[in-house]
Amino acid sequence: MSEQFKYKSNTGEDRRQALLTEYMVREQARRDKEALLDLLGSESGRWFLMRMLDVTKVNSMCFTGNSKTFYNEGRRDVGLGIIKSILALGLQGIELKQQAEMEYAEFQLKLQELAVEYVDNNKEE
Repeated sequence: MSEQFKYKSNTGEDRRQALLTEYMVREQARRDKEALLDLLGSESGRWFLMRMLDVTKVNSMCFTGNSKTFYNEGRRDVGLGIIKSILALGLQGIELKQQAEMEYAEFQLKLQELAVEYVDNNKEE
């Protein structure tokens, strides 16, 4: 019988290892959820989240026609993983993500106005 098809008992040490792994995965998921809710619960956390989604180019075109596409797709996949984690929070996650998007859009509009004002006030005459 080949190594990959050997029967493994679910008793003794194998069972113990399975329980340890299950506990660690569950605990990590709990902590991830807690941390994500903390992040989304503050304005600065929501800002950081939106910046990360921008950096990972979740809402941008990734194709470049050369090998940089692979790099861009890798970054984008990280961003998609973040979004998946937010959506796993259910309705609360969706509402917090929408709040983050709205705050980010409002800031971008305000930033454009401030930039125009700055340039207009600092023209060389």
